[in-house]
Amino acid sequence: MKRLHIVGCPRSGTTLLMELVSTCFASSGYCAHEMNIFEPLAASGDIYFSKQPNDIKHLRHIFHRDPQLYIIYMSRDPRAVITSKHRESPGQYFCNYRVWRECDVAARHYTGHPRFLQLRYEDLVTDPNATQAGISAHYPALKQQHLFSDYHLFAQPSTASQQAMNGLREVNRASLQKWRQHLPRIAEQHRRHPTLADDLLRLGYEPDKRWLDELRTVESVVYPCRYRERRAYFKEWEKALRIYLKSRRYLKRMTD
Repeated sequence: MKRLHIVGCPRSGTTLLMELVSTCFASSGYCAHEMNIFEPLAASGDIYFSKQPNDIKHLRHIFHRDPQLYIIYMSRDPRAVITSKHRESPGQYFCNYRVWRECDVAARHYTGHPRFLQLRYEDLVTDPNATQAGISAHYPALKQQHLFSDYHLFAQPSTASQQAMNGLREVNRASLQKWRQHLPRIAEQHRRHPTLADDLLRLGYEPDKRWLDELRTVESVVYPCRYRERRAYFKEWEKALRIYLKSRRYLKRMTD
């Protein structure tokens, strides 16, 4: 059975995309909110939809060896990602630039592969139906049931998904410029990670660096964040080993 797995940096719109895809395309099943790529599918049929944002960093041992695995990577302006908050923990920012960049670097390894599709959150919320048409063109086996623009009329998201999206509503562009309300956070992250400005140029989010003028009189402030600023190298080494072993079991199931 084919598996369409949605990934991306946390707070990049993966939950919204999962709800859109699972509501508006036919499938044999889909996860209620999130599901690790290594978790076996307890379903049968043509295609199954699943989502786990950070799995973009866990695909390297399996993606090229599993012809039934299809990926959609959701990208988003890093300024929006690092200033996004989750309803579950409103007193802290959810993600930081370090995690965003790790996901961005990981995604570049699959660019151009026919079973890998990268979407932009900004395009999705600006013209959802055009984005849906792009998904259909890239993965023609998908069968459309509803338009993305009408998904809120048919969707039945889980409680966890509603919390991640801050509620069920029509796809809209309201969040695109919200990062401008968090300039002290942006200033602190840019001071810590100057490559943020270069990434905005590379990805076309800014034509030049004049947007930095907005930060000149802004004092940078360190805020609580769910993710650490410093990498925990020993824990990451340990996790990499676990991912390798999980990947071996994943590939073994393909031949059983």
